[in-house]
Amino acid sequence: MPIQLVCSSNGEPREADGVVDLIAAHRHAVAKVESLGKRLMQAEEAEAALIGPRLDAVMADEALVRRQAAMAPVADVCELKMKAAYFERLMNDGWCDVDADDLHELLRSFVDFQI
Repeated sequence: MPIQLVCSSNGEPREADGVVDLIAAHRHAVAKVESLGKRLMQAEEAEAALIGPRLDAVMADEALVRRQAAMAPVADVCELKMKAAYFERLMNDGWCDVDADDLHELLRSFVDFQI
């Protein structure tokens, strides 16, 4: 698996340490989508035309990080439980759309786990 980069709290890219960092990166991406979505809903027509393409890009980034989190191998039972709980919340709380390919990768990462 190639090296995956995530952003630290100051916005600097760094190598992902695993499931925990990828989940944190995804939460950050979801927050960006929500923030821009709120701005778009309140924007005038001219500003909305500027925000729209940026929102599309941020949504694509969120989908990429979500897929990386789904694909990330789990190192132990704790990470497996954390990852399962996180994706359960995503699906139940409506934070974002979890598509079938994400679920497939998520389940594959669980099957590949060796006790």
